[in-house]
Amino acid sequence: MDKLDLVKELDRLAAGNDLEANEIRLYLLLLANCRGTRNGQIESATIKSAIGREFSPGRLKKACQRLAASNLLAITSNFPDNLPEENFVLSYQILLTGES
Repeated sequence: MDKLDLVKELDRLAAGNDLEANEIRLYLLLLANCRGTRNGQIESATIKSAIGREFSPGRLKKACQRLAASNLLAITSNFPDNLPEENFVLSYQILLTGES
């Protein structure tokens, strides 16, 4: 998927209320963080700093699940059972539309 197709897909998902604004922001942050390799790791503190303090671990998990349901993201690490407020590392893979 090229960049223009990606923007069109995100626009379609946002217009159809499939994704919330913070979910799109998260996806763009993860996309930029993986530097073109499609695989990445990011600390939850970095996500919270970029998106906002109100973006709790629970909201992060929900956002990741919704991005995965839209075939945009695969989480390759396990979320902590109790979703701690302290920092943890999220491992992920960016998917192209239609991949799973």
